[in-house]
Amino acid sequence: MRRVRIDYDEVGLVLSLIDGVARVVSLDSSFIGELIALSNVRALTLNLELVITGLSVLGNDRNVEQGDITERTFTELLIEVGFFLIGRIIDPTAVYLDQ
Repeated sequence: MRRVRIDYDEVGLVLSLIDGVARVVSLDSSFIGELIALSNVRALTLNLELVITGLSVLGNDRNVEQGDITERTFTELLIEVGFFLIGRIIDPTAVYLDQ
């Protein structure tokens, strides 16, 4: 039998979602500006409280519901800029939408 170790500091639970802002419990080790993986979108950590973490959903939040599981990605939101972006359409996480 294979055992799987789950580190509970790396996953969270969505408590509420109002106007693109998700309030998540149990993301104690996250940092400001970290990308968090939600059901089909990513979110940005903006508010770190003692128990609850505030996330700004970077995409369509209609698929995110109360009770969804979140996971840390351990990456910051980094968007490269330059002449290669001229005329391109990107989403808030710098994924090209015009391909």
